[in-house]
Amino acid sequence: MPLTDPQLLVDGAAKRRRRMTAWLVGANLTVALVLAALVWHVLDASHRTYATQARDVAEGLAAVAQLNVEAEIGRVDAVLRATGAELERLMAAPGGAPDAVLNEVLHARFGLLHGIEAFRAADASGEVRWGTRLPAGAPARVHDRDYFLQARALAEPATLVTGPLVSRVSGNWVVAFVRPLVVRGRFAGVLYVSVGVDHFRHLFERYELAPLDAMTLRRDDLRLVARIAPGSPVQGEVGDTKVSARMREMLAANPRQGSVVTTVSIDGRDRTSAYRALDHWPFVVYAGVNNERFFKPWREQAWTVASLAALAWLLVALATWHVRRANRREEQAMTALAEQGKRIQALMRVSADGIHIIDGRGRLVEMSDSFAEMLKSTRASLMGRHVGSWDVNQDEAAINAWLAKIKAGDRQRVDVQHRRDDGQVIDVELQLSVTEIRGELYVFSSGRDVTQARRLQREQAAMLDSDLVAMAKIEHRTITWRNRALERILGYGPGELQGAPARVFYWDDAQYEEVGRQVYSALAEHGHYRSQIRMRSKGGEAVWVDFGAAPLSATEIFAMAVDITPMKAAHEHLAHAAFHDALTQLPNRVLLHDRIEQALGVARRERKRVAICYLDLDGFKAVNDEHGHDAGDQLLETVARRLLAHIRPLDTAARLGGDEFVLVLTCVDGDDWRPVLARVVDAIGEPVALSSGAIVAVGATVGVAVFSPDDTTGAQELIERADHEMLRGKRDGKGRVVAG
Repeated sequence: MPLTDPQLLVDGAAKRRRRMTAWLVGANLTVALVLAALVWHVLDASHRTYATQARDVAEGLAAVAQLNVEAEIGRVDAVLRATGAELERLMAAPGGAPDAVLNEVLHARFGLLHGIEAFRAADASGEVRWGTRLPAGAPARVHDRDYFLQARALAEPATLVTGPLVSRVSGNWVVAFVRPLVVRGRFAGVLYVSVGVDHFRHLFERYELAPLDAMTLRRDDLRLVARIAPGSPVQGEVGDTKVSARMREMLAANPRQGSVVTTVSIDGRDRTSAYRALDHWPFVVYAGVNNERFFKPWREQAWTVASLAALAWLLVALATWHVRRANRREEQAMTALAEQGKRIQALMRVSADGIHIIDGRGRLVEMSDSFAEMLKSTRASLMGRHVGSWDVNQDEAAINAWLAKIKAGDRQRVDVQHRRDDGQVIDVELQLSVTEIRGELYVFSSGRDVTQARRLQREQAAMLDSDLVAMAKIEHRTITWRNRALERILGYGPGELQGAPARVFYWDDAQYEEVGRQVYSALAEHGHYRSQIRMRSKGGEAVWVDFGAAPLSATEIFAMAVDITPMKAAHEHLAHAAFHDALTQLPNRVLLHDRIEQALGVARRERKRVAICYLDLDGFKAVNDEHGHDAGDQLLETVARRLLAHIRPLDTAARLGGDEFVLVLTCVDGDDWRPVLARVVDAIGEPVALSSGAIVAVGATVGVAVFSPDDTTGAQELIERADHEMLRGKRDGKGRVVAG
């Protein structure tokens, strides 16, 4: 007899007593199968939900860690490049640079990099001669280090990453960022930054990790660099390559990013782990969340559901056995079975977490043990109480008004809040079903404690609403969602960007079309895009961002951006300082060689001449000796301005050091350089009023080397020729222009 109409058991008890026994046996089997299928379905869906939550949290942590570590390494690399260029310039000066000067540069740049262990340089033989925290006694040598041999063999300068390895100076585990030094086309040593592995571990300590969660940084060959796992007795050894077989399979299939549920080899803990490989650097970050904190509620739920299902089936089986044994009380037993069958039918329609039944007056008449546990109460304390005693949102009058309107067959799903007996308020997902039994309405309810799930949702929402990383969803190049960081970075007010076209971020239509073509082409080919882009703020200012995008659907993408405007400005400042004289802001020797080579190339194509003019000031030392070095600096700055004022825009004025300057007069015919040089010499000889009130004057002796279109002479040889002619002019009486 179907459970949908159990009253027929009572009506036909006298006629079908013998057949009922066989039917009840079959019904028991059916109920068992249905209960088993329902339990499996509910627990499987719940398990997938918890697994998805764990994976989302791990992937979020891995994405944030990837951005942080990339930014940290990028900062080290930027300072390393700029410092390498400065050392090469100093070492290329005539007679080289004193050790004190090189050490001063390295100590100054060391202060720009917080958290590193050392900033050092070794010469071409591998002897560590310059830098911070040098060891006492015999100098350390790195000539046999792999990174030294690799740097010496590089065809073009590039930053190498080595480690983890043990520092020969400090004895600590470090990761080294190494760049070769090349002076006049020859290998002159290496410049390297030692970053202790503890620096990356401290970086991970900023994250709010739960007990037994883990954050790990490894090389792309799986060597462990740094790891933190709060509460774990084993943190892992630096250089260890042990990972689970499942993780190795995932890395082989997708080395850039992915997630996996596995037992971690280091400490034997089950975790849901996500990993992200760093762009341009041989590192991978791993974020693992402890499965116990996600699946413990699921196991408790599984126990409750299975126990309730087993109890329901046992009740049916006992009722059947009782029917067979109690023929004289068959009608009474069948009536009880009918009532119980209707209750089981209602319970089968809802989730089996905290099951409870209230009557038409709002009083609790039946419940499961899990409901009492959910409210931190007891069966004896709850039985007969009104719903309003634990419902936070509705009082007794409002609940009674609702009960007066319901009818049999009504079903609802609502989100409410319950107050436990200990005073704690929890979020509850409640499913209701109204059933009529013997002319009275009963409300069968199943409540699920979703406090933890709601908290996770709020945490995820907080991550998306980050004030540091700008995020947006873009569909058909229109903003459909954005966080406040995007509005802050680009100077927009709350809500101004909602529904706005992506065109507002770009300088013009050409940039808008080109970036769009690159983004969507990369997404179609690789599934992701990343680049540094100059965007336009609401006020029209330039904003440089590290921009990344990934597809959400065929028409929608998810974009993230980090403001790198200060980093860009710092990089441009360092680049300018590397190629210009600090006092006069004229090009230095490095940039001068580049300008000369460019001028020679143009001269060969256009069949013109180039005049390289080496100027040395006459009388400068006397000004320095009489008025001081500050006066000398003022005089040099004035001479630099006069040089720029009397040469053509396509010419170059550079300072080599001291009172020596070089002019590059390009594209001249015959001796056309002479009148230009005459104006320059006359301008230099004009009196100079110092800030002290004194009036001084200097002259200039000039040596000229003229390059013809058919010459094969290079920049360095031309400078040396001009220098030679200048010295000859000095010997012949100064104040001369001598051409060779």
